[in-house]
Amino acid sequence: MTDDLARDFELVRETAREAGELALSYWGRGIREETKADGTAVTEADRAVDALFAAKLREARPDYGWLSEESAEHEARLSARRVFVLDPIDGTQSFIHAKDDWTVALSLVEDGEVILSAAVNPVRGEFYEACRGGGAFLNGRPIAVSTRDTLSGATLIVSPSHLKGSRWKRPWPEVHPVHICSMTYRLCLVASGVGDASFALPPKWEWDVAPGSLLVAEAGGVVTDASGERFRFNNKSAKVPGYLAAGPLLHPLLAERMGDAL
Repeated sequence: MTDDLARDFELVRETAREAGELALSYWGRGIREETKADGTAVTEADRAVDALFAAKLREARPDYGWLSEESAEHEARLSARRVFVLDPIDGTQSFIHAKDDWTVALSLVEDGEVILSAAVNPVRGEFYEACRGGGAFLNGRPIAVSTRDTLSGATLIVSPSHLKGSRWKRPWPEVHPVHICSMTYRLCLVASGVGDASFALPPKWEWDVAPGSLLVAEAGGVVTDASGERFRFNNKSAKVPGYLAAGPLLHPLLAERMGDAL
């Protein structure tokens, strides 16, 4: 790891930890919330965490680009080599209802690829981190994806309703769907082997996918868009075409099914 990347990794980890603590200070008590133009909820906690990220990261790295769910668009990011891509609170609905499946998620993208990630679930006391080429860790311990090689009996971190409908040309074998609100946390659970796979077919915002994608990859998994293509982040539209994350033996089996539905 180069010296500048090591400094960036320390900045990402320290800021993510501080942001997680700030979010937790709002959790479980009455907080103000509003409805954004797209119909999704935002709270005073989302905005406070976004402001902390901006103060810490943009002050420390003013030449880096910036892409956050709760910030105004900064078109200058498109010409920046390195870009912070983050979600102050991923899983806001769970946060509002004092559930524990939300995260604070932060990543650093370089030339379209994620090179650093940190994700915090402060309620469960979980801190995930990864550096490209350096492995993935949960609370300082290495993590690895599942080695499952069959769909039957697999734990899929998806909403049960996602497995229903006419889009699927073949019936699913017996699987165990688990609904998790935060998309980042879904990917964390795949990276740590708690879930065998996770996927979503509709387009997703980059801040929902970028942080967790590196965790899965560095834990030995395969993560692609829903059509099986490699991710590229910091796009003008700030969206990617869904995602599919799984262990290396299960990913091709799921990719084949995704092809049926796309």
